[in-house]
Amino acid sequence: MTSWLLRVHGDRRWDWFLRGTVVVGLAGVVVALALPPAIPLVWLTVLGIPANSPLSPVLPTAFEPLIIEAAKFASPLAVSFTALAVYMYTEYVNWHLYAWVLHGKKAGWLRRQRWVQRSVGYFARAPFASVVVFAFTPLPFWAARGLAILRGYSLRAFLVATALGRWPRFFLYAWLGHALHIPALVLVLVIVAGGATVFALRLARGQEVLAETVLDASVGDVGEAD
Repeated sequence: MTSWLLRVHGDRRWDWFLRGTVVVGLAGVVVALALPPAIPLVWLTVLGIPANSPLSPVLPTAFEPLIIEAAKFASPLAVSFTALAVYMYTEYVNWHLYAWVLHGKKAGWLRRQRWVQRSVGYFARAPFASVVVFAFTPLPFWAARGLAILRGYSLRAFLVATALGRWPRFFLYAWLGHALHIPALVLVLVIVAGGATVFALRLARGQEVLAETVLDASVGDVGEAD
C-alpha cells in the first residue's frame, strides 16, 4: 500500500490530487463519526481539495460557493479557517509542482521571455505585498506563484503572505453564507456556469480543456533542470 502511494503513476498533478483526496476522505470519515457537528467542515475539506486541484482551471467558481454553503451549518470562523487549511495544503503542493515545471528544460523558453523577466523584476520590488494582493483579489494567483518561484522567493514567506491575503476573503464568503443563506441551487448554478464558460472558451480556442496556464510549458518529463 505504501509503495503504491509513493510510486509515480502519471502526471504529478493528478497523482497528488487523487492520493490526497483519498487520504483526506478516509480521515474525514473518522472525524465525522467521532464528531458529528464537524460534518460540514469535513465535507468542505473533502470537496475543497478537488476545487483547488488540477480541476480548478475548469472549475474556477467552485471553492467559494462551497464555503458559502458550509457556513449555513457551521460558524463563519470555523469555516474560514477550514477553507484556509485546505487551500494552504493545496498551495504548498502547487508550489512544488510549479517549481518542478518552471525550473525544467522545457520551460526554458518561458524564463527567457523579456516580459517574464520584467515581471519578475517588478515582483521583486515588493514580493510579500504582491502575494497578499494577488491572494485577496480576483487576480490570477498562479501568476504570483510563478513569479515567486522564478524570483527564488522564500516558500515560508510566500505561504504566510498567501494566508494573510486569503483568510479575510474566505471569512467574507463564510460570513455572507451564514448571514444570507443563499439557496444551494443558486450556488450549484454558479459552479456549473463558471465551468461551462471556461469549457466553451477553451474549445473555441482549440485549447486542451484541462490545460493549466504556466504548466502548459511542460507536456512530459521536465524533471531535469537547465
